[in-house]
Amino acid sequence: MTGPAESSNAIRVGYARVSTLGQDHAAQLELLGAADCREVVEETISTRRKDRPKLQATLASMKAGDTLVITKPDRVARSVKELLVFLEDELAPRGINLHILTGICAGIHRPNGQSIADKMLFLVAAMAAEMERDLITERTLEGLDAARAAGRVGGRPATVTDDVLAAARARRERGQSVTQIALELGVGRSTLYRALESDDPPAAADAAPSC
Repeated sequence: MTGPAESSNAIRVGYARVSTLGQDHAAQLELLGAADCREVVEETISTRRKDRPKLQATLASMKAGDTLVITKPDRVARSVKELLVFLEDELAPRGINLHILTGICAGIHRPNGQSIADKMLFLVAAMAAEMERDLITERTLEGLDAARAAGRVGGRPATVTDDVLAAARARRERGQSVTQIALELGVGRSTLYRALESDDPPAAADAAPSC
């Protein structure tokens, strides 16, 4: 039986995203260019932003059986939870497949056609990918702490990187206050407040998350 991904008029659309104007899409475009995409959509928007206009417009233009192609899961989601929500709420209702080109989650994922075993394997792979990112973040922060203790780092960074923001979110979910997190991560308190305000209003940022 021919599945939706095998339809003769199905198309493959690549999506490349970077967080800042200082970055470029070159590496992603190279991979997507070799992945038989009919077109490639480029978007420059922070990973902390939940609304991605070009991605949403791309999905709205695709049809059942089409495939969205990305280089890594973090191009469309910040966590396993967001990735699964993206698959179930954005792709599955439209019958769109997701092709991830690199990493532990690499492969074509068909939200409407996977067996229970396939879905479990994808979930485990996605969790492992997020754990790997968290470990890299923690190692990076530990390295910064060690350098700071040795007097090799001066001053606080003017901006909060995506990795530092991910670590801050994780610590806040464990009940730490923004003030405590800012001290531990070596980031200005007001800077961290501003970085987190897209998720929570500043007045609530110091409160422990509710159960």
